[in-house]
Amino acid sequence: MKRTLALTIFALLIGHTTAPAQLKRIAAAYSAISATQAGFYLAKDAKIFEKHGLFVDPVYVAGASRIQQAMIAGEFTLALGGGNIVTVNLAGGDVVIIGGVVNVPAFYLYVQPSIKRQEDLKGKTLGITRYGASTDGSLRLLLKKWRLEPDRDVKIIQMGGQPEILAGMQAGVVQGGILSSPGDFKANKAGFAMLANFAREAIDYPTTGLVSTRTTINKDRDTVKRFLMAYSEAVDRLFRDKELAIKVIGKWTRTQDRETLESSYEYATNFIERPPRLPFKAIETVISETAETDPRAKGRKAEEFIDPSLYNELEKSGYFQSLGR
Repeated sequence: MKRTLALTIFALLIGHTTAPAQLKRIAAAYSAISATQAGFYLAKDAKIFEKHGLFVDPVYVAGASRIQQAMIAGEFTLALGGGNIVTVNLAGGDVVIIGGVVNVPAFYLYVQPSIKRQEDLKGKTLGITRYGASTDGSLRLLLKKWRLEPDRDVKIIQMGGQPEILAGMQAGVVQGGILSSPGDFKANKAGFAMLANFAREAIDYPTTGLVSTRTTINKDRDTVKRFLMAYSEAVDRLFRDKELAIKVIGKWTRTQDRETLESSYEYATNFIERPPRLPFKAIETVISETAETDPRAKGRKAEEFIDPSLYNELEKSGYFQSLGR
């Protein structure tokens, strides 16, 4: 995988316009083709990264679990990922969250119309992006809340990405799947039914976070701080400039339909953290869940998987409050 991602980044670097000499060039990964990533998209398209001295090459890597592996391998210094950060660190990684993108499961569970109730899921197969990704963790928490045992009562299979989940549902490979926007809108149009809106399930979960490594923060704190500043400014712009946000979401999700984009914008502004608040409670949820099967997680604290120093610096300085003025 390391070689594949390295080649991907190399292709991006030689394919893009050369960055101005005064800008620092970095490759940053994003984990989903979804409106939840719209702050990152807008920071790139509106040249907000450049405003903060960075030239960012975006690389799509489906699923947070693959992103964490790539970061540990040194492929990326910054990314939008999250989900399985506890497991990654228990295994020896040093990936940490520096800001929250979405701190609850920003998903919907869509299923075949014949599935009417929670108990109807028994014996069925549901699709996620990747094992260990936020779609996986969120679904397992939901099933347990509904007193269904993941992998025993309900089979869970990884499909790759959101488009692949919907395609698998349409092909009958899976009877339902975890979707974000605009996949939820497309699933509804295709005749599938929403069985759960995770926003109403009272589950805290680090669906997506801004992540780096402690090594990177120690070596190049300024770059990480500028990335966090640029992302935060882009999110503020996202909430204030609906038409720009819709244009950006449409470009990155390859969606032209206005109705779909309106739905995506509403979804984004419902779930995205503004400013990117740190997900302490969400990480506590993951630690508790992980400790059920991995004794290494017992007694661990959320602070071990989060570096709050940069966020706290910006908050104390009044940076977040100054945005939009």
